[in-house]
Amino acid sequence: MYLKYVQIVNFKNLKNVRFEFSKGANTIIGENDSGKSNALTAIRILLDDNYYYNTKRLKETDFSYALGDWKGHWIIISAFFDEISNEDKHNEFCAEITPEQENIDFLKSYIRCTDKDFGTVSLFIRPCRTKRIELAEAAQNGTFEAVRSQIKLSDYEFYYTSRSQADFTDENVYKSIVGDICAGQYVNPEDDDQSVLGSKIDIMNVWQHISTVFIDALRDVESELRKPKNPIRQIIDTIEGNIEETDIDDIKRKISELNQKISHIPQVSDIGSQVNQKLLEMIGAIYSPEIKLESRLKEDFATLARYLTISPSNQKDIDLLGLGHLNILYIAMKLVEFEVNRNRELLNIMIIEEPEAHIHTHIQKTLFNNLQVTHTYTQVVMSTHSTHLSEVSDIEKVNVMKKVDEQTSLVMKPTNGLDQFGADVLEYKGIPFSKILSRYLDAKRSVLLFSKGVILVEGDGEEILIPALVKKVLGVSIDEMGIGLINIGSVGFENVACIFDESRLQRKCSIVTDLDVVVDGAKKSSQVAMDRGASRRKKLSELFDANPYVSAFYAPHTLEVDFASEDNNKRFVCAIIKRAYKDAATKEKHVLAVKSGTEAERYDSVMTVAKNIKKGWYATLLAEKIDDDATIPMYILDAIAFASKDILSEKLLWKMASYSFNTYNLDEDYDDLKTAFKEARSSKEIKETIEMFCDKFPDDMVSLFIAKAGGLNV
Repeated sequence: MYLKYVQIVNFKNLKNVRFEFSKGANTIIGENDSGKSNALTAIRILLDDNYYYNTKRLKETDFSYALGDWKGHWIIISAFFDEISNEDKHNEFCAEITPEQENIDFLKSYIRCTDKDFGTVSLFIRPCRTKRIELAEAAQNGTFEAVRSQIKLSDYEFYYTSRSQADFTDENVYKSIVGDICAGQYVNPEDDDQSVLGSKIDIMNVWQHISTVFIDALRDVESELRKPKNPIRQIIDTIEGNIEETDIDDIKRKISELNQKISHIPQVSDIGSQVNQKLLEMIGAIYSPEIKLESRLKEDFATLARYLTISPSNQKDIDLLGLGHLNILYIAMKLVEFEVNRNRELLNIMIIEEPEAHIHTHIQKTLFNNLQVTHTYTQVVMSTHSTHLSEVSDIEKVNVMKKVDEQTSLVMKPTNGLDQFGADVLEYKGIPFSKILSRYLDAKRSVLLFSKGVILVEGDGEEILIPALVKKVLGVSIDEMGIGLINIGSVGFENVACIFDESRLQRKCSIVTDLDVVVDGAKKSSQVAMDRGASRRKKLSELFDANPYVSAFYAPHTLEVDFASEDNNKRFVCAIIKRAYKDAATKEKHVLAVKSGTEAERYDSVMTVAKNIKKGWYATLLAEKIDDDATIPMYILDAIAFASKDILSEKLLWKMASYSFNTYNLDEDYDDLKTAFKEARSSKEIKETIEMFCDKFPDDMVSLFIAKAGGLNV
């Protein structure tokens, strides 16, 4: 069996979320403060017997921040275990958590193994029965809020159950067991639905059969190895009964001899004599006890195990190992501990916070790959910021967390319905599409799992030039905006863009590609390329027009041509031409074509130069040459604005507006605006200043961007 799902309701910033896990190693990724640590803590509260969490430790801040007033609300943490085999069911614990009858409606929203049983264990942190009765009665006589306001944390109980079959993240299910608190309604405990809540269980029985270990991101491994309950000691405690009796007797005899040897060393025994003499001098013979100094090393094996430690074979002490090796060593010892304790545990869960801490990139990948293939009864759940770990993760084993606001986060599963989409829409047959996509997402492309917004481009030119334009013209980097720019290396955008959807990753994704429209008279333009562009547009429109998270933006021709068509950009292109060519006549020909030639002449010159230099290098040279006076082509500005719609902040817009304003050499007519930029402090003043800037400079790239991104409604 293994941990398949975890539901968390009303815990910190996790209002109602569900995580899905697989066998082997699973990752939880997300931006800072999205709730990754809170998720790991919730799992530990339910399943880790070393995490001491009870009514005395319950805090007001443990309740969902979105509730406002927590009083009367419940915190729910529920674990769903799948693939309980007939062999597992011989264990009383498995029989205790397995429902006698499966609730079909409950299972409809769960992807699970249908030929084996499942089991559930749930924790309800709720007001005690007396208080719930009071609340239910108060709801009937109109004194609900008065009674509710008197509830204290000490009125809460921890109630553990098994066999519950309910989607607690469903608001209607929550109201059916708790009540509609906002409407002043509360469920009487006399009406508790045991089919929803499950049967009461002794959580100690769960902890005896499911071993959960937590490895902290900021762990002090050296200190952990010296604690009484370190992995070595735990292993020895388990295997002590397997040690030959003759070996133990031999050890005891040698310790006894050692004690005798130490005690009879003259210098040691002399200390005892000196202490006796001092006692006689101090209190006399009548009251003075007779003492002696002797060695008393304990002879039992469990005590001796405290002195066992790990040390590198080529060094004297474990202190000499680096932090990375210490972390890997600790994980290895915990896995050995799991192996040794297999006789009494059905499932081992290792929870690791940021396993990449102090570990080299290649070791991160190797470690993760090896954790993936660890034994079936060991499951790993880890949080990470590492794109290298996400690179080697199966995308189906990734949970992505998104911060909705300061109070709540949601959990997104990138593969929800993806295989079906791949088969039905993209016509991938045989191999599940999620497997194909997993292989495709190398370290560079897996950035899309971490980004708040994404731009997909087809080539090196866009990948190099767009970030430079954003930085030089808008005054911020795309990283600062939280946007990941991914070079697809082709025009197969649909294979990646399909991951952005209401049921998968709820993030804005812009597709930037070329239409290659033919320019009359241009020798370098092609009807074949134009037809491909039109076909691509039709395909993307059919796939994504109804998807609010994906939008395509098209260069009328190509990036190189459309960039050079902007008047402000022509000097940058000409500077590259002068640098790239030695022949004066060739230079003059291309410069004139860019500056004052016809559209066809400019098209042919730009494409010739880009082809000769190679497009990637041409974009690199442009990126070095452009400054704040450059113009971002409108289709690119539209793409950036769409990708950033949900992530712009007042602080970021202020930085952009301030940057652009400072690029102008302004006279006294703009003193009021200068003063506003210097003195604005409050949110209202900042917004008013940005609005003034946009009114004064409507054609500025920052003003255009703000308008396209939705204005100041951030």
